[in-house]
Amino acid sequence: MFGDAKKEFGDYQTPIYFCYKVCEYIKREELASNAKVILEPTCGLGNFLSAASSVLKNNDIIGIEINDSYAKAAKNAVPAANIIVGNIFEVNTKEICGTDDVLVIGNPPWVTNANLSYNLPQKLNFKGLRGIDALTGSSNFDICEYIILQLLDEYKGTNSTICMLCKTSVARNVILEIDRKHISYDKLEILNFNSNKVFGISAAACVFVIKLSPTTKCTSVACDVKDFETGTQLDTLIAKDGTLSPLSTEIDLEGTCRLTWRSGVKHDCSKVMELDLKNGKLINKQKNIVDIESELVFPLIKSSAYKKPILTEFTKYVIVTQIRPKQNTAYIQDLYPKTWVYLNNNIAFFNNRKSVIYKSSAPFSMFGIGDYSFAPFKVGLSGFYKKPLFCLFHSDKPVMTDDTAYFLAFEDYDIAYSMMLLLNSKKVQGFLLSIAFLDNKRPYTAKLLSRLDLKKCVDAVSFDEIIDTETELRLPSYITKKKYVKFMDFIISKYE
Repeated sequence: MFGDAKKEFGDYQTPIYFCYKVCEYIKREELASNAKVILEPTCGLGNFLSAASSVLKNNDIIGIEINDSYAKAAKNAVPAANIIVGNIFEVNTKEICGTDDVLVIGNPPWVTNANLSYNLPQKLNFKGLRGIDALTGSSNFDICEYIILQLLDEYKGTNSTICMLCKTSVARNVILEIDRKHISYDKLEILNFNSNKVFGISAAACVFVIKLSPTTKCTSVACDVKDFETGTQLDTLIAKDGTLSPLSTEIDLEGTCRLTWRSGVKHDCSKVMELDLKNGKLINKQKNIVDIESELVFPLIKSSAYKKPILTEFTKYVIVTQIRPKQNTAYIQDLYPKTWVYLNNNIAFFNNRKSVIYKSSAPFSMFGIGDYSFAPFKVGLSGFYKKPLFCLFHSDKPVMTDDTAYFLAFEDYDIAYSMMLLLNSKKVQGFLLSIAFLDNKRPYTAKLLSRLDLKKCVDAVSFDEIIDTETELRLPSYITKKKYVKFMDFIISKYE
């Protein structure tokens, strides 16, 4: 049952020396001065409990652990501790502890709900997501995050302290929930440490400290970011309107983008829908030649191809079955019979799509599709790259992008070209780098890009800087003052 513990349980046992360091920090900062009970909700082999019993004395110690053999090891390590064999997702820890004044410490599983099979909390929309976000990948969450938020709900309004090892992305998500739910606190800290040194893994990680308060009113949320080893202050994160911004941001381009950032097409059936052009023939991922009508086949740019500022040649293509969401796809049978036969010959692949969004949709449905998909010019970027290179892409047919990229759609080439230069300018790049969290798997999202106030951008970036950007991108001279003024007028009109 526990052979693949790292995958199923996110099982990274904390080295005992590091547990001592965390407990010594808790003692030095007096984070447990009011605690009557020390609780570890996923105690594993008991390393944290052992360190806590040695450093933070005169407290009752309780551990919860789903793995019976681990629970026995924890009991042997700390005989005085009360070790409960159970699932943290199914218990109310306040009832177990019998007090509101608790120090919660530990290292919950570093794994997402999408990777679990049986060690899974009850599925619920615990962040209050709406619409398609609640049905797709936006509703996936880290189990560690779920546990911390469960504990926050239990201990909010008390003198308790939560001190957890977690990925920094998890800590940031929790900070946003603290702001959204107006949870009162006295201290909020992210203490960065080297996870490769401690766990032998490559992930941005921290000791996350939440000292709760029964009295302090939460009018704004600010979290200090420090180096755990040195104590050096690195930054302060400010939560506002569902976003986090570092206090160290050099230039203020924060606001609302009056143009809509879109993500690309989503079909979850690449073996059938995505094609490569080789020797004049379309080949699918099953290595089969695909002979279908050309009308529903469009150039495709994958996230890995965003490497040049202008893209006009494409070797990948995608079948686009709809021009608007929820469109009935039966029209394909009459208008494009060869495409209809091809899709039906591969219907098993579509039937195996796991996402619930396809269950009540027409056969061969797609998402991320609309009028914007068929705009002649688009400016976009990959959500995965650390440095945001914005690319202008176009062809003789509208170019599609996959759902890991984000773009703005345009009808006018000069406006699209000017936008590409503006977004690649040093000031805009600097701002985006300052608000993006580069340790995230996808640093750039539509939500983050929507924070870019384009009116502020055109005010902050001079025409000379636009010319410099064109030169730095090694593009032939194209932009003129007249073209850029037309672009500026376009942007200003969106903010009137």
